[in-house]
Amino acid sequence: MLRLSKRVEYGLLAVQDMARRPDTVVSAKDVADRYAISQALLAKVLQQLVRAGVVRSYAGVHGGYALAHDPSSMSIEQVINAIEGASGALVDCQDADDHSCSAHEHCTIKAPLAILQERINATFRSMSLAELASPRQYVQLEVS
Repeated sequence: MLRLSKRVEYGLLAVQDMARRPDTVVSAKDVADRYAISQALLAKVLQQLVRAGVVRSYAGVHGGYALAHDPSSMSIEQVINAIEGASGALVDCQDADDHSCSAHEHCTIKAPLAILQERINATFRSMSLAELASPRQYVQLEVS
């Protein structure tokens, strides 16, 4: 099943924290301590988010990180793409014109999986960081 990486999970926790406290510069240490996650890995993820323009970094004693834009104008997809790259394809053959798959000539699932991939991407695009940070109660979905 599709799983988000630990790096994406940490990135989402960090931007959620920033979106909940928009007028505050947060340090990697504070976020790592708050969520009991690796500060070293979080710092690397935050640098990727800075390079992608999702987060701004501030130097100095009271430095840290803050969202670069209004959380309602930023999507979960932007965070995922900043960390994992824009590809994120479900199967390798969707990533490029790589015909190394032995089933390439007779493949019947590439097109349906491309549709599924676009639906997943649309879902990530549809949720803003403001929604991620919203204190509202989410309904638990039962998996049948």
